[in-house]
Amino acid sequence: MRKIVRSAVVLALLSSPAIADHSWGDYHWARNSSSFDLQLINSTTSDWDSYVSKAANDWSSSNVMNFVEDTNGDTSSRTRRKCNAPEGMVRICNLAYGQNGWLGIAGISLDSNGHISKGYTKLNDTYFSMDYYNSDDWKQSVTCQELGHDLGLDHQDEDFNNTSLKTCMDYQDPPWPDPNQHDYEQLSTMYAHTDSYNSYAGGGDGGGSGCNAPPGKGCNKGATPDSARETGWGMSLGRRGNSEVFLRVDPDGTRHLTHVLWAVGHDQEHAH
Repeated sequence: MRKIVRSAVVLALLSSPAIADHSWGDYHWARNSSSFDLQLINSTTSDWDSYVSKAANDWSSSNVMNFVEDTNGDTSSRTRRKCNAPEGMVRICNLAYGQNGWLGIAGISLDSNGHISKGYTKLNDTYFSMDYYNSDDWKQSVTCQELGHDLGLDHQDEDFNNTSLKTCMDYQDPPWPDPNQHDYEQLSTMYAHTDSYNSYAGGGDGGGSGCNAPPGKGCNKGATPDSARETGWGMSLGRRGNSEVFLRVDPDGTRHLTHVLWAVGHDQEHAH
């Protein structure tokens, strides 16, 4: 089986209908207990610490998981640019990634059994330093939404013209900083069953110590070298409005799918 890496980019102004079920495919972390602790490596600079801690605490209010924040994550610019998480963990980073059209990215890697084996979130300071996005609500909302994707959640609604659902998993302006009850209910549905192994890890920044999959399987499958992850998004599979999907296949057969929601309106206005 091939490992798959999927990414979701959170931006402005895409219209699509609201959905009652807002799981991201069937993606979830494997675990053999009714609830689990998920290591969150905080590699953001100190000005983001409060947003990361609040979002982690908000998602930990669910009855299925608890973010265990490692506040001693590496904050070097090299680490924050790659933002690569150890197996079984999530890493969150910030950096001025440039005027590339996105506010934040959430990426998940899937093991050979289709379970999430690692995740990351990137927060783009290039846009958050602009007047429009340089607010507590925008920073909190994007942090909350990206970590929600790392758990396997999708958006509840992507139409900015709809009535606010009062959740960070909704596209709205002004943004909402927190999850709502439906987000917690969706997590409960997604994690209603248990699995035969854990794809999450305990321990510190080194990672991997919580995985109990068989050798060469699931979260114990060999990782792709970092150099193979730095080759871009690959080829476009087509664009619909402001949404575009890209595919990259690494030499070892690992597939990477990147879902981009291109910014319009405020992003273009403030990018000049």
